[in-house]
Amino acid sequence: MADLLNLSLNSSISCHAWNRDRTQLAISLNSKEVYIYSKSDNTWQLAQTLTEHSARVLSIDWAPQSNRIVTCGSDKNAYVWSLDGRVWKPELVVLRVQRAATCVKWSPNEKKFAVGCGSRCICVCYFEPLQQFWVAKHIKKQLRSTTLCLDWHPNNALLAAGGSDFKCRIFGAHIPDVDGPLTETSRWATSIKAADCIHEFSTNNSGWVYSCGFNFDGNILAFVSHDSTIYMVDCTRNPQELVSQRTPFLPFLSMKFISNTSIIVAGHDCVPLVYGLSGNKISLLEKLDVSPTKQKSSVATAKDLFGNRERINMDQSVNTTINSIHQNSINDVKILNQSGTKVTQVSTTGLDGNIVIWDLEALEKRFGNLRIR
Repeated sequence: MADLLNLSLNSSISCHAWNRDRTQLAISLNSKEVYIYSKSDNTWQLAQTLTEHSARVLSIDWAPQSNRIVTCGSDKNAYVWSLDGRVWKPELVVLRVQRAATCVKWSPNEKKFAVGCGSRCICVCYFEPLQQFWVAKHIKKQLRSTTLCLDWHPNNALLAAGGSDFKCRIFGAHIPDVDGPLTETSRWATSIKAADCIHEFSTNNSGWVYSCGFNFDGNILAFVSHDSTIYMVDCTRNPQELVSQRTPFLPFLSMKFISNTSIIVAGHDCVPLVYGLSGNKISLLEKLDVSPTKQKSSVATAKDLFGNRERINMDQSVNTTINSIHQNSINDVKILNQSGTKVTQVSTTGLDGNIVIWDLEALEKRFGNLRIR
């Protein structure tokens, strides 16, 4: 139901990505290196270390069809890595930004990718064959601060972006010379122009937007903010009303759709949660890492630590183990396996250096309230 990947890592993990058949894994251990692990006989071995970045890597994405990796980091750079034989080689990306590149995401057709940064712009990058490097077109309209998350609509023409200006926006990101004519329409907009801000949704200055995403048919946009609130907009409803649900949990850092009407969220609570999106209602389905029968938490309480200080030997170690697989914040959730529009497995990484595989089908049988549809 939840398996811990044994890679013997002794550092927090800032981001990770899987290849198409899930036999290779790219991770960054909160450093400037990216490590490629390969699976052989149910064991994971370090295959190569990517060392082109000069500062901390903040985001990784792996294109399943073209088998290319894109990375970006606080050195203001992004690199596209292509496999040459058995060696991963970098290709230059000309971002033209003056601050850290914070997030990166391949488009569904894998002809371009988007990079968010701290320079109040989003870079939509594509390969220029005449000059033999990756160039960027900038989206700047209405952006007032750092972009923290990105996601592409299935039609390759719309891009969702959230950031530290308390907004989540949908931009036009269609490039005719790269994508060809726009044949697939969307209910989000009757016409799509490159770099135009089509929709803007606000958290009312209550929290940075840390993660956003479209569902599999592209009709619902969901995002999470630092004030532990989940938001959703359904473009099939009239009017397109922003629905929000304030939760009692610690702030969320990552979110993914696991069906057209279900999302998995995770963050500082160290436990993934599944929420259902139905009409104008957002409801908690289950906490994935908690036993159905209540168990006494092994967390040391404030009273244990300070209330009886005269009886505590402060030189002795205090048990701070918590009742969850992750022992620190979960900062990245990725889809591992998918059947149609239903995700069967996801992976999570955290500041504890753990990589956990969650079998959602097995968890549905364990938890009575968990029904992913």
